[in-house]
Amino acid sequence: MQRYPFLRFATAVLRILGWIILVVGVIGSIVFGIRTGGVTGVLYAVGGAIFSFLTWLFLLATRELLYLLIQVEENTRNTAERISITEESSQD
Repeated sequence: MQRYPFLRFATAVLRILGWIILVVGVIGSIVFGIRTGGVTGVLYAVGGAIFSFLTWLFLLATRELLYLLIQVEENTRNTAERISITEESSQD
């Protein structure tokens, strides 16, 4: 039985959301920069692309952190089960 199914769902949502933000953000920044024109447009395009990349990076790092927490919980539970089995067999 898997525990914390919502965290697994949240990691999938973060992955999809991160990629959507990256793609839409970069394309939107470039389009907005072209429509604005000039040096200001270039700054908007570059700034928007950098912001989209950093947001994508943050979402994927958050996703990995949730995976880490899930793994720590699973490993802790497995270790506790093994310790209790070992203690039960040593008492026999």
